[in-house]
Amino acid sequence: MPNETIDSIAAGGIGNLAFYRMCAECGTHDNIQHVRDKLVFISRVYSVSRGLGGQWDALACAMVDRFAKLGELIETAQRTFFPTSLKAACEAHAFLDHLTCTQLINSGISASGRASFASKYLHFHAPDAFPILDTVASRGLRSLTPGFRTGMQKPAPYPRFCERLAHYMAVNGKQGTSLRHIDQELLAAGRP
Repeated sequence: MPNETIDSIAAGGIGNLAFYRMCAECGTHDNIQHVRDKLVFISRVYSVSRGLGGQWDALACAMVDRFAKLGELIETAQRTFFPTSLKAACEAHAFLDHLTCTQLINSGISASGRASFASKYLHFHAPDAFPILDTVASRGLRSLTPGFRTGMQKPAPYPRFCERLAHYMAVNGKQGTSLRHIDQELLAAGRP
């Protein structure tokens, strides 16, 4: 797998390279300022700022309060590459999504799910374990996997996306392909 922290092409550009490096160098979640800086960066660069309502300090504090669990979940998922990491990736994602929504609700912001934010935050901490879910990638994946039906009962958006992505990778011989590279394929297929 390419190393997104040293290769701007593998990272998908210099902005991504900077964020991969930031997450590699400050990868733990036990420092409020580091977590806040990562939240601000991802919010402003990756179009999730409206969904977080500017609650970076409160969210950073909540993540630091649960840093051991969050770190454990990320570490478990990154022991293997996606799609082998699918179950662990979905568990970590559900934890961060729930933590985020709970904190936003406690701050007076309506929140029913922040799947895109959670997937992006986790991806930059473990790029081979967590696919990025956003509307364009999801649209692209649906166009590349016509007729796919989930085997899950009432799946949440991220597990459904991951299951479909694992199917796409298996059918197209993409196991071992960088998730950043696959993300670029999905984005290209999802743009009008």
